[in-house]
Amino acid sequence: MININRLRLYWANKTLNYSALILITLLGVVIPCWYYQLNTFVTPLILGVIAAALSERDDNFTGRLTAILLTLVCFAIAAFSIELLFNRPLWFGIGLCISTFGFTMLGSFGSRYASIAFASLLLAVYTMIGGAQPHSIWFQPILLLTGATWYFLVSMIWYMFWPMQVIQHNLATVFNQLAVYLDSKAVMFHPIAGYSPQPHRINEAQLNAATVASLNQCKALFLTRAKRGHVDSASDRFLRIYFLAQDIHERASSTHYRYQELSEHFSRSDILFRFRYLLESQAAACRKVAECIRLGQDYEHNGESLSALDELQSSITYLKQQQNNEQRSLIAQLGYLFTNLVTVEKLLHNIGSPFTNSLDEDTLHDTEPRTFKTMWANLKANMTPDSMLFRHAIRMSIALTLGYIIQQSFDLNLGYWILLTTLFVCQPNYVATRQKIISRIIGTIVGLIIGTMLLTLFPSQESQLAFIVIAGVMFFAFRINNYGYATGFITLLVLFCFSQLGQGFAVILPRLIDTLIGCVLAVTAVATILPDWHSKRLHKVMADAIESNKHYLDQIIGQYRIGKKDTLNYRIARRNAHNQDAALSAAVNNMLAEPGRFRTTTDESFRFLTLNHALLSYISTLGAHRTRISDHVHTLILNAHSLIHQHLDVLYQQLFNHCEQSDITLIDDLGLEQKLAEWRDEDDDNARMVLQQLHLVYRMLPELHSLADKLAVRVQHPDQSSSLSSPFGKHT
Repeated sequence: MININRLRLYWANKTLNYSALILITLLGVVIPCWYYQLNTFVTPLILGVIAAALSERDDNFTGRLTAILLTLVCFAIAAFSIELLFNRPLWFGIGLCISTFGFTMLGSFGSRYASIAFASLLLAVYTMIGGAQPHSIWFQPILLLTGATWYFLVSMIWYMFWPMQVIQHNLATVFNQLAVYLDSKAVMFHPIAGYSPQPHRINEAQLNAATVASLNQCKALFLTRAKRGHVDSASDRFLRIYFLAQDIHERASSTHYRYQELSEHFSRSDILFRFRYLLESQAAACRKVAECIRLGQDYEHNGESLSALDELQSSITYLKQQQNNEQRSLIAQLGYLFTNLVTVEKLLHNIGSPFTNSLDEDTLHDTEPRTFKTMWANLKANMTPDSMLFRHAIRMSIALTLGYIIQQSFDLNLGYWILLTTLFVCQPNYVATRQKIISRIIGTIVGLIIGTMLLTLFPSQESQLAFIVIAGVMFFAFRINNYGYATGFITLLVLFCFSQLGQGFAVILPRLIDTLIGCVLAVTAVATILPDWHSKRLHKVMADAIESNKHYLDQIIGQYRIGKKDTLNYRIARRNAHNQDAALSAAVNNMLAEPGRFRTTTDESFRFLTLNHALLSYISTLGAHRTRISDHVHTLILNAHSLIHQHLDVLYQQLFNHCEQSDITLIDDLGLEQKLAEWRDEDDDNARMVLQQLHLVYRMLPELHSLADKLAVRVQHPDQSSSLSSPFGKHT
């Protein structure tokens, strides 16, 4: 029984499971080629498998069939066009430039088409690499398409046996990420005087971005099995668990009070340690949920976090009995925190029986274009230099064409590896490209060194075919998480593939030189051709973050009149707010990795990121506690919301348009700050909590306006000094 459970655990591992699929596919290529001594068939067949695997995205059965047919058509066009134009350099160069731009712009039709477009360009380059070998015009295209078809066949069979496996893996990733996020929140409960939460806020913002990314990835998978936003019945159980994960995330991302004040007032009490222990217990429960989802088991909530909850309640009751007037308001804050974590506990308990959780709407918001009309509209919207996709398409087409010119000018037989390196390394922005370049160069050098030794030690065909299979499997195992390792293994695969043609040692030096040239081309293209420096558009990302927070707050305040409703519009507003917060975190960090002359307003940007995440946390608290509130308090809430709404509007316009000074003279606060700060004791707990959170938001507005003023001045007058390093840089 122990061995069976361990085997199930291994099988539930996403990387091991996918590696098994790749292993079976590669063995299905290598073994027949070895048995029938078809050495020249090995390389194009394996390259076809690799291109097909890189093009694949999860979908339902009919969606997969449609994508496979479209991919094979694109592969055929790419392969045969290369063969037809291979000996016509002028037409080849023109076709390469136009087709690269066209294939890249296919990404405007949706993520599925972006993957197919990249894989088609990759297959075209693979066809170029083998073009120098003497063969008929049909030889390479047919073998490349055969390898791709073989992979798709095995993948379809795999899908029919385990149709829900990808969703299980990604949903498990969501809960593992939630666990990490809850652990980061637990660190904030640190009972010492003089506690500064700022560095932890920055780390928390980055972890929140990772959590949002995993939620978005999981949602995209559900949409592949949906029709007009409605998920099929087979996925319904996992969809309900996904909605529970969204609710847990909203409550985990909330902030009920300023952590430094709690730490100062309760520095001699164990109450914050108890909050910390409860959060860590709930994080452990999320990891257990992830494991159960991967294994396909029902989750049963254990009693560890329940007992921590009981102990925490007893501690809060004890503090209330002390009747310390100085801590009275702060104990109320602890009560709000406790109520929030009680709800998280209930949500974790409901995961074991997700169908008991009633949904107001079970529709997902589908942003992918599904009709020809929406696809065409997306394409037209992206045909402008303001579009990142358009800029990337221009860079790729120019960089690949320059690579081809270099190959032709110096008559490099294997110079098409320049194009291959450029294709893999050239990313939509400088930072991602630089990271790829470093990993590519190191991986290639290490792969060539190890490959040279292995070619010497294992000259037999059988051993080299075995290394081809192993290297191919390891390439896909590391492709997402460690590109350097993946590059090293694909370099080994290339060496052993060419060794089957008697050219193993002959390609070592060209592979290294071509990789270096391709890297130089890629980084030059990103830095000089319509460069997309984050510092130039950071103000727009900030403006979008403020705007999305405003819409999220609007949706929440409306529900304090009618009561809690998890409608589609509410969930869209919530997700957009978190997406924009994640985009801001990524933009600030990417700006720091850009060349020094392009970094501006570093300290102000970090502070704005911290404040925006705090603003989102305060708003999330209001979203977590939605309930109907009495009319006499609701009037004050509406007045406060209207005032905050006006300030956020001014902030958005100031940031988006880079105005030097925000005009807030027309905003009359009507003495609301004092009214918010002095809520009445007779108001119920929910009313006091709402007024408190609105007051916390209101207190942030002056500093946000001040930061917006400074950001505008620094950008419009770059001669004024700007620090190039952040005091919080070590925490980012």
